[in-house]
Amino acid sequence: MRNIPVDISGLAFIVAGEPEPKLMDRETGEVKKDGEGRDLYTIPLLPKPNDDRRNPVITVTFPSADFPKIPEGIQVRPVGLAAFFWSMNGRAGMGFRCEAIRPAAERAA
Repeated sequence: MRNIPVDISGLAFIVAGEPEPKLMDRETGEVKKDGEGRDLYTIPLLPKPNDDRRNPVITVTFPSADFPKIPEGIQVRPVGLAAFFWSMNGRAGMGFRCEAIRPAAERAA
């Protein structure tokens, strides 16, 4: 799976819902982990400007050591946002992941 970096310099992102754990097993509630052992979460983000009226919200996967408390409606910056193509069990699509979700006002380190 190849990650393609996404240029977000001309975009703003609004949180469109609460973060949720990315489940590995729905029956047991086991949360999927990244290569460093951190839990993975998903969060719906609304990129602005966005001319795609059909599906303007993207779901982004990101790691976090603790359950993230990111309120809906605030502007954020997905650090290291990348897109990737996935295919599984006859289904395929585009996914998004990032290294972290930061408040938009927070400067890059």
